[in-house]
Amino acid sequence: MNLEGTSKNRNTPPFHEPIDPPHVGDPNHDPQPPRKGWRRFLVPALISLAVLGGIGWVVFNRIILPIIIFSGMKPQFTQVDLSNPKTASIADSSDYAANLDSRQSVTLQPRVSGQVSAIYVKAGERVEAGAPIVQIDAAQQRAQVASRDAAVESAAADISVAQSDVASARETLRSLQAKRAANLSDVQFNEGEYKRYQDLYAQGASSKQVLDQRLNAVQTARATLRQTEADIQAQRSAIARTQATVAKNQRALQQAQANVSEGEAELQYYTIKAPFAGVVGNIPIKVGDFVDNTSQMLRITQNERLEVQMQIPLDRAGALRLGLPVQLLNEQAKVIQTGKLSFIAPDVDSSTQSVQAKAVFNNPGNQLRTSQFARVRVIWSARPGVLVPTTAISRLGGKDFVFVATTYKESGCKAPAAGQGAPPPKEVAPDQLVAAQKAVKLGRIVGNDQEVQEGLSGRDRIATSGILNLQNCLLIQEAAAPPK
Repeated sequence: MNLEGTSKNRNTPPFHEPIDPPHVGDPNHDPQPPRKGWRRFLVPALISLAVLGGIGWVVFNRIILPIIIFSGMKPQFTQVDLSNPKTASIADSSDYAANLDSRQSVTLQPRVSGQVSAIYVKAGERVEAGAPIVQIDAAQQRAQVASRDAAVESAAADISVAQSDVASARETLRSLQAKRAANLSDVQFNEGEYKRYQDLYAQGASSKQVLDQRLNAVQTARATLRQTEADIQAQRSAIARTQATVAKNQRALQQAQANVSEGEAELQYYTIKAPFAGVVGNIPIKVGDFVDNTSQMLRITQNERLEVQMQIPLDRAGALRLGLPVQLLNEQAKVIQTGKLSFIAPDVDSSTQSVQAKAVFNNPGNQLRTSQFARVRVIWSARPGVLVPTTAISRLGGKDFVFVATTYKESGCKAPAAGQGAPPPKEVAPDQLVAAQKAVKLGRIVGNDQEVQEGLSGRDRIATSGILNLQNCLLIQEAAAPPK
């Protein structure tokens, strides 16, 4: 076997991997023991050095190096923004959903019947008060007015004729009255003559025939006087009748004039006009349509002033009073306008158990519309208060705090707090600012601010930034103003 192994070694190329010696793997062969010496301690030594080096590195980095660095550093101040709390009026208010309604909005309906002959406006157009809107055909009505005008002229003519008759009758009366005066004079003359002839007859100076003639003359004169007086009376009656005719014709004239006025007034109804300034809504009619007093032609709405209608719950109804400030809010809860409560319903809505209240607002630019839902805020009362930004408030252990910038001397701090990246200094100047943590009692939230009811005054300067990095007695410095 050894020869074969030798032969194999001889045939092996010079650079071939050496073949194991023949005794390798032989259990009966006793190999020579290896040399040990210093090499037996090499691995334990390396392990010990690695452990000691790691511990030393950690100690150096965590303890020795910070001490070396911090011993050569100056104390660092935390930069914060400082500001005074706001002093403002804090309102006790309630928000409600409300409905907007126009104080002037009307659907136009004709007062007469007829065909629409013209439409002067368009939907959405703004019109002024008195502007023509729709024209209804008024040919028949104009004819009636013309006929009534003719009746007025006829009545006026009848009055003129009757008045002429009265004037003529009065002239005849004056003539009869003059005739009566003459007749009366004749009676008196004849009576005088008759008396004189009676005296002559008694003396025998005149005959009976002459006396009878004088008597006959007296009787004739008296008869003529009576006839004249009868004619005068008849003429006065004629004048009265003529005056009655005049009065009758005057009444007829007045009736005819009233008919004309009525016709002209009704003629005006054929032109539909805007009762007030506003915006034209939808126009459902068209030219040629027949309309009557039940037809709805269009709607005009005045949006310059809107009435806000709100329902106030009964638990707040007792605080309602006229003149309370009412704020109209937009979708972002910002105040658009401020008005006053102008109406409080005397009764309660049985379905909602609430009281209706109203306030009037201007509507510049027509931003609001009739029948729109809105949000309103009723200001029940107002009081002065202190506000701080909500970002300046921190909460710890169920309590609310703010950080107030004060001097180290007045802060009551026994030692300054350690800041991030620097140890607390050994000595602090008395006028150095520190952040003093103050407990506060909070009230209502007003926008991005919150009311502080207790623990803060308007003279305090509070930290408004970097609140998460602050702690009590921490050295702070007011942040420099940004460059212009």
